[in-house]
Amino acid sequence: MARRNSVDAGAVMYAVLHPPNFAAQVAAQQRPELRKRPFVLIDGEPPADAVFAANKAARSLGVEVGMTRLQAESFPEVVSVPRTREDEGSANTLLHTVACIFSPRIEHVQAHPGTYALDIQGMNSLFGDAPQLASKLRQRIMSAGFLANIAVAQNFDAALCLALGRTGVSVVPPGYEANAMRDLPLHVLNLAAEHEDRFHSWGIRTCGQLAELSETDLIARIGQAGKRLHSLALGEWPHLMFPLEPSFEDGLVERMELDFPVEMLEPLLFLLSRMTDTLLDRVKSKARAIASLRVVLNLEGGKKHERVVRPALPLEDTPTLLKLLQLDLETHPPSATIVSLELHAQSAAPYRAQHGLFLPQSPEPGRLEVLLARLRKLLGEERVGSVELKDDHRPNAFRMIPFAPPSPAKSARPSVSVPTALRVCRPPQTVGVMLTGNAPTRVFWEGQRYAVREIAGPWRVSGQWWSEANWCREEWDVRLASDTAERVCRLAFDSRSRCWYVQGTYD
Repeated sequence: MARRNSVDAGAVMYAVLHPPNFAAQVAAQQRPELRKRPFVLIDGEPPADAVFAANKAARSLGVEVGMTRLQAESFPEVVSVPRTREDEGSANTLLHTVACIFSPRIEHVQAHPGTYALDIQGMNSLFGDAPQLASKLRQRIMSAGFLANIAVAQNFDAALCLALGRTGVSVVPPGYEANAMRDLPLHVLNLAAEHEDRFHSWGIRTCGQLAELSETDLIARIGQAGKRLHSLALGEWPHLMFPLEPSFEDGLVERMELDFPVEMLEPLLFLLSRMTDTLLDRVKSKARAIASLRVVLNLEGGKKHERVVRPALPLEDTPTLLKLLQLDLETHPPSATIVSLELHAQSAAPYRAQHGLFLPQSPEPGRLEVLLARLRKLLGEERVGSVELKDDHRPNAFRMIPFAPPSPAKSARPSVSVPTALRVCRPPQTVGVMLTGNAPTRVFWEGQRYAVREIAGPWRVSGQWWSEANWCREEWDVRLASDTAERVCRLAFDSRSRCWYVQGTYD
């Protein structure tokens, strides 16, 4: 059966771009003075630092990758440059951006920095046939300042091996992968060290020589790895592509440059409303809600004003989110006029709760958040929220934390026993006490006179004697009775102020 000599426009085709000696190219792009000089990149911590990469001029002088710094410095013509990972990351991002222009399905080949594989099926209507697309892709990369090899084949690994082993543009028609790879050196197959040594001892130097071996004999000598290497040399090894997908959270950003500086809050809220609508539409497309909004205001003079609005529950309506932003910016206004602004969102799953038919309805999350924001504006951040007990030996020690409702319970079992609760008085109520010996017998409280019918105590508690907040008191549990009422409460005596007060009453 005759093989096709042209590329089928409807067949699955892969284009691989590989910038050879990627790290050295990045260094030469960042420092143009190195382009006409032999140089090496040094990586690692002294004294274990070594040559990570070298340009062609340095390799022609005898420098090899893996040499120590001292060995590299023995060549007087060679310049030693430290490796900069940040520059390589920026170059990777640039190459990824260029690849995204030619295909929506891209895979990053982790074993080779800067190397990307593109699924170009159906791209012929935009960029022409495979040779035209490969040429346009290479020209675009060269205009970005990099030299890259481009290979196009129907087999993923065949295209990768051709990009690693051939210079320029290589386009292989379907069915001719084995012929195209015949003269490629074995290192393009990414061999393990043990396999490389064994093939070298057998006299195998190219992919064609490896492909001519019997697959059965190869498996018998090196195991299942032999089957994979034999299929790779023939260009027949199947590959499941894992395309890169952009992070959804990273895309939840809106930016706007202002034509004129803004001082008033009203025009700023108009712009924030449009930006919030856009972010909310983007979030709803994924069936999610907005969990937080971060506003970044760039001010005149180069300063920034950042505020974060984080509702207790994820919200899905723009008016509530905008009102929260307004109240927060009114409480914390910027110190100068605004020249540009950014709005960053973070998404979360919407809050869903099924209430019973005969249970009181809780307030809507949006209205509750607006109420809490108004209270924070009036009272201050530290006075609004939920009470959390502190891990402290001092009784009733607590702090305020942001309000966060608990997740809805699937089932609630009624409590069998109802414990006695102490309803704490804040602030404590001062009372008059008549003593008999050291124990209280009469209590004058809120204009009434009570007789102590039962008493338990005292319990002496104290703490923080090392600071100004030290405290010491005696506590009594008493049952009080008058002509018309009866109460059970806890009395406390402060030895420093010589004062009696009611700490709380029992329900």
